[in-house]
Amino acid sequence: MGHQALLHNKKTFLLFFAIIACDFQQNDTLIFNINKFELNQKSGITFYKNMPFNGLVYELYENSLDTLLTGNYKNGTKNGIWKKYYPNGKLLESRKYVNGIKEGDHIGYYPDGKIKFVFQLKNNEYNGFRKAWTKKGNLILHMNYKNGYETGSQKVWYNNGTIKSNYILKNGRRYGLFGTKNCINVKDSIF
Repeated sequence: MGHQALLHNKKTFLLFFAIIACDFQQNDTLIFNINKFELNQKSGITFYKNMPFNGLVYELYENSLDTLLTGNYKNGTKNGIWKKYYPNGKLLESRKYVNGIKEGDHIGYYPDGKIKFVFQLKNNEYNGFRKAWTKKGNLILHMNYKNGYETGSQKVWYNNGTIKSNYILKNGRRYGLFGTKNCINVKDSIF
């Protein structure tokens, strides 16, 4: 009885493997070095041989085998996580696309691996917060958005840590320090 069960399992495995193999043959994933293959864009769609491109792409730094970027296309549009790298292989930035639309967290890094920025997007627009840091790790930007428009608390600092602008948006109006050139900070006008 054990021998028949083993034989049945082998047949099931072979059938499963054959189905998977056929599926891969029908949906071969193309992997392109975009430095060497010609992908054309028309009306926001990327084409290869006059067909919307589906597959993975990578780009190398000039005269190097170091990877500059990796990404994926689906039906001719960016789809999935796109990454850029420093020449030393460390991550420079990571951006998410869904059918060519920027979505989710877009994160940038300094060469030492510290976070440079985080932008939250939805449907190609800022939605959530936008934050940026100096190389030393000091927060220099914290802005909030809803559907592409500023909302709530907005703060920007100079690299030395002093505040540049600090305001709130409420009912379509801004209240606070805007950081414009014509404004004079009260602290600076005291004798």
